[in-house]
Amino acid sequence: MNRIKQYFKAKRAKIYEKDYQFLLGFLNEKELEYFNKLPVYEKRHSLDVCYYLINKYGIEDQDLLKAALFHDIGKIKAKITPERKAMTVILKKIPFLAKFLEKHIYFFKVYYNHAEYGAEICKEIGLNERIVGIVRHHHDKNLMDEDVIKLQEADEKN
Repeated sequence: MNRIKQYFKAKRAKIYEKDYQFLLGFLNEKELEYFNKLPVYEKRHSLDVCYYLINKYGIEDQDLLKAALFHDIGKIKAKITPERKAMTVILKKIPFLAKFLEKHIYFFKVYYNHAEYGAEICKEIGLNERIVGIVRHHHDKNLMDEDVIKLQEADEKN
């Protein structure tokens, strides 16, 4: 049910003036340029993840908040629409099929490996190693890093 809500939220996504003001005060020019490569629904999601960390945990740590904004930046390597995202999520439940599609359809490969691609893009942007590491590991299981665990919670809730 949560995935269905996420789909419709993505279809209605908007970025508001207060979001632009937040980004202008938080990101440098190059970071903003890369953030703006995300489609609107991914920008909305990333902002919501960031706001969740601020509102729930009172996070002020700029590295963690930037990691929240850039955790899905790897998805810019392919056009991943909400419909394509829904397909990848559903088909991931059938591992052998997901592996096959990942090898033969580029957007599946990007979606399933976006954390690694995102880490590489974060390096390109010039973000520090801590942010790169959080982005790289934001889908890992059995974590010990509290920041990544909080990011995963925020990602799941938004």
